[in-house]
Amino acid sequence: MKKGKLFACLAITAVALSLGSCKKFLKEDIYTQYDPASFTGTVDGFQKVLNGAYSQLQVTGYANRNDVYCFGEFCTDEMWETGGGFEAQAKDFINFTWDATNSFFSSSWTKSYLAIRDANVILDNKDNASGIPAGQLKEFIAEARFVRAAAYSYLYNFFGPVPLITSTKDVNAEQARAGDEEMKQFIIAELTAAAQDLPATQALRGKATKGTALAVLCKFYLNKHMWKESADAAQQIIAANTYHLFGDISRLFAVENESNPEYIYVFPCINQTNYGNIVMAHTFPPAYPIQTNWIIFGAQFKLYTKFVDSFEPADKRLNMILTNYTDTKGVYHEMSKDASGKALNNARSFKFVPDPAGLSADMGNDIPVIRYSDILLSRAEALNELNGPQDASVSLINEVRTRAGAKEIKLADYPAKEGLRDFILAERGREFFGEGKRREDLIRMNKFISGAQARGVSAKDFHVLYPIPQTEIDADKNLEQNEGYN
Repeated sequence: MKKGKLFACLAITAVALSLGSCKKFLKEDIYTQYDPASFTGTVDGFQKVLNGAYSQLQVTGYANRNDVYCFGEFCTDEMWETGGGFEAQAKDFINFTWDATNSFFSSSWTKSYLAIRDANVILDNKDNASGIPAGQLKEFIAEARFVRAAAYSYLYNFFGPVPLITSTKDVNAEQARAGDEEMKQFIIAELTAAAQDLPATQALRGKATKGTALAVLCKFYLNKHMWKESADAAQQIIAANTYHLFGDISRLFAVENESNPEYIYVFPCINQTNYGNIVMAHTFPPAYPIQTNWIIFGAQFKLYTKFVDSFEPADKRLNMILTNYTDTKGVYHEMSKDASGKALNNARSFKFVPDPAGLSADMGNDIPVIRYSDILLSRAEALNELNGPQDASVSLINEVRTRAGAKEIKLADYPAKEGLRDFILAERGREFFGEGKRREDLIRMNKFISGAQARGVSAKDFHVLYPIPQTEIDADKNLEQNEGYN
C-alpha cells in the first residue's frame, strides 16, 4: 500500500476526524500484507488499518464520487445530465446503454474490495492484539465487520452476488461468485454482529455506530423484501432515541449543521481537492452569480420537470430546487417550464447549500448515506407491505411531511396497499432526490424498468443489475457475467 495521509472529514472519500472539527489529519502508515504482525498488535496499528478500510469504503476518486448520480439517479425519473466531459459517461446511464467496460464499474468494484481486504486484515489478526484492551478490541472487530458488510452490501446492490472473500489468507485469484442466499445471509450476519458490539456514538464523524449498522441492515432487509425484519430494525433505531429529524429542512445539508441528529450514516467532506463534495459545481447553471471562490462545470446535473411538479406549493423541499434565476448579465431564465408550459427539464437541486468556504469545485457539505427520515419511511413501507395501510404507517409518513411543511395524509385516503405504496415511492423521491436512492427504490417497487420504458428508453429486465467489470471477467475464468451482458 502506498504511503499517504488519510484526511479526516472526506466526501465520499475517507474517515471523519471529529464531530466538531475537520482541520486535523490522520496518518496512514505503510504496511504489508505479508507481515501483519508488524502493524496489527497495537491500538495505533489497528486504527491505521481501519482508517484505510474506511477510506476505501467511502470510495476516493473522481469516478466514484459521481457513482451516486450515475448509478443511483441518472437512470431514473428524477435527474439527468448534459454537457461537459462527463456527458459521455452519463449518457450511458440515462439511456441504459452501459456495458462492462464502463470505468465507473471497475473503479467502484476495486475500491470496495480494497475496503474488504483491509477489514479482513483486522479480522485475520485479532488474536495478535494482546496489547489492546478487550473492550477496544471488540469495537475494532465490530468496525471491521461493519466495513466488510457495508462494502458487500454496496456491491450486491449494483452487481448482485459477487466473490465472497472473508480472509486475506484464502484469496483465490480465480474465485466464483457466491450464491444469492449465501451472500444475503453473510451480509445480514455481519451487520447483526457489528450492531451488537458497536458503540452508540463515536467521537469521529463517519465511523460506524450501532445505529449505523442497524440502518444499513434495515435498508438491506427492505431492498430484499424482508418486511418484518426491516420494520423491526427500523423500530430499534427509533426506540434508541438517538436520532431525530432536523428542524429546518432547508439548512439540513449546510456545512454548519454537519453534526445534526438526523445523519445516521454519513460520508464527511472537506473543501479540498479529491475530498470535497463537488455536486454544486455541476448544479450551478451557466452564468449563475456565484462567489469568486466557486466554479461552474460544463457538466450540468438537472431535474426533470415532471418530478419538480410532484411537490405541493407549500412543501419546503421545493424551495431547495432552483427553478429560475437572473444570470450575471441580467438575463432572466425559467428552468422548469417555458412560457407555453413546455417542460424544460432544467431545474437544479440546491439541496447541498453552497459552502461559503468552498474552493473551486470542492465544498465541505457532508453527504448522508442514511438519514433518520429514511428509517421512518422505510418502517412505514415495511408495515404497509406486511399489513396494508394502517395508522402507524401514516403517522411515520406524516412525521416527514410535517417537517417539510407538506399537508398530512389521511388513512382514509389510502384503502389499499398499492395506493399507499405508490405514495411512499413518490414521497421518498421528494425527500431523497440527489442522494442516490432512487434506483433502488424503483427496483424494490418494480417500477425501474417500466418507468424507463415509459420515458422512451430501451430498458430490459436484466438492467436491474449492472455488469461485472470486464477487467474482472478477463482476470477470473470462474467469474460469470450477469445475464444480458455477454
